[in-house]
Amino acid sequence: MNFNNFFKVICFFFASIQVSTANKKVVTQDSLQVCSGMYSKSDWNGKIDPFISFNIKSLSNYKDGQNHDVSVVIFDFQDYTHIGKLKPGTDNYYLICDEEAIAHKMCNSSQKNQFLIETEVYDPITETTNLANAEILTFYQNHTGLYDLKYQVEKSGYYCALTYSNNGNLDYSAVVNFRNAFGQLPASEVNNLALYGLLAVFYAVGAVLYGFAFWKHKHELLPLQKYLLAFYGFLISENILIWSYYDLRNRKGNTSGVQGYMIFLSVVNSFKISFSFFILLVISLGFGIVYPKLQRKLMLKCKVFALVTFGFCAAFIIQNYLTPSDSQSSAILFTFFPAALCLMTFYIVSLKSLSLTMQYLNEQKQMVKLNMYNNLLKIVTASLVAVMAGTLMTSIMLLGMSAVEMVEKNWRYRFFFTDFWSSLVYFVVFTVISFIWRPTSTSYMLACSQQLPTDPENVADFDLDDMSSINNEHQYNSKNVNNSYNPNSVDNPFADTNEIDFNLSDDEQHHI
Repeated sequence: MNFNNFFKVICFFFASIQVSTANKKVVTQDSLQVCSGMYSKSDWNGKIDPFISFNIKSLSNYKDGQNHDVSVVIFDFQDYTHIGKLKPGTDNYYLICDEEAIAHKMCNSSQKNQFLIETEVYDPITETTNLANAEILTFYQNHTGLYDLKYQVEKSGYYCALTYSNNGNLDYSAVVNFRNAFGQLPASEVNNLALYGLLAVFYAVGAVLYGFAFWKHKHELLPLQKYLLAFYGFLISENILIWSYYDLRNRKGNTSGVQGYMIFLSVVNSFKISFSFFILLVISLGFGIVYPKLQRKLMLKCKVFALVTFGFCAAFIIQNYLTPSDSQSSAILFTFFPAALCLMTFYIVSLKSLSLTMQYLNEQKQMVKLNMYNNLLKIVTASLVAVMAGTLMTSIMLLGMSAVEMVEKNWRYRFFFTDFWSSLVYFVVFTVISFIWRPTSTSYMLACSQQLPTDPENVADFDLDDMSSINNEHQYNSKNVNNSYNPNSVDNPFADTNEIDFNLSDDEQHHI
């Protein structure tokens, strides 16, 4: 295999599995290279000058008289073609300056055990000679401890540390510290520090607006509206916790305490996922608009299933976090499949319930309520399209790059599509849904009574805040809805056919 292609594949493989790990990374005789994005001090200011250090923690399994040198090279990833030299008159590349390389005058004795560096590389495509983009530091170390020289990062880029030993029996472990000027966070994650803080502010603004409507109509509230306000408080707290995690990790590094905090955040995130699906399900069943309450057994089933989903999601997220990125173990499948099955079931049942609710509203020509559920269906569909579009956009951009460009540039914005994009989509979806189901002067009446059949062409004449348009609902004859959809019907997977009908009697409506 051509050396350039081989080295390119090796670099890309290791870079791809290390991009999102801690800022201090470990190299061993089995894992030769680690990489990380780095910002220069001019691009991202901080208290210190950014650097890369190398510290051997252990050397073992070598005998007296054997070579136990560890050769190291630190370089900007796009300069990988400058590492190694072609043996004169052959197609063979040499990586390390050894006795044979010295004999062929590819290096001198003072460079022994160091990586061979080609300062000028000819590009046959452009017919130009390329110089290295940044400094390439090479050295060797045969003892434990911190190497006395540090690689100073002058330009923003994606930097790697590659190690090698000619002694095949040598076992070694070393820590490479990619230290940015702003702190301990990897450069690929530092943007999350500001973005999650900003997202917490956005949730707080949404909570204030929703809270104003909540206070204004505090005597006309539905249980669903109370859930939504409480969940606003939870989402504000969650994003503050995520922000504090990145802030703590930036100041302290990826310590065991920070890892424990991350496990706690995994549990919080699992609650967010399961409760979100729970809210979507009960809304799809008509809770809050079609019916003021769901029956106890039906609501209990929804809560129990949400609790089971929470447990499996928490187990999967925690196991995924604790499993090394390069692990070949299939043990994670034991938590992945149950969690995926629960979420899929939640999604399918919610869509089925939403479809039946919309069918019932359409049959009864209750166009105002039907429009609310139509909007909900559009929002859910749009959110799925947005997440898929983000994934597709990332794929297109990566496919349009060369392997070097992908590794060199992807680390700067990878976090947005793999992490923050879904959080941003969730914020928009939750805010819009909460606005649709916000407390109004008539929202309680919409849930407690049957809306008069409305002509689709004149549905705009009905205003949710117009009390006069809903007072006439008390005259609606409940006999017309004997065959209407009921969440307890046999078509509903969560149904209990022994429960009473949700429709209110004329006396109950008159009392309301």
